[in-house]
Amino acid sequence: MSNIRKAFENGKALLAFITCGDPDTETTAAAVSAAVENGADLKIKAMR
Repeated sequence: MSNIRKAFENGKALLAFITCGDPDTETTAAAVSAAVENGADLKIKAMR
């Protein structure tokens, strides 16, 4: 089962929309981690 399907198993999910790289990549990483720690249901890992 995909992570997206798992996130929506209960019918709804909290998705955080974060602009990557603004103002820098370190701040983006901290914002994503904080979103997940505070209830966001889905974290997608960026590929470089």
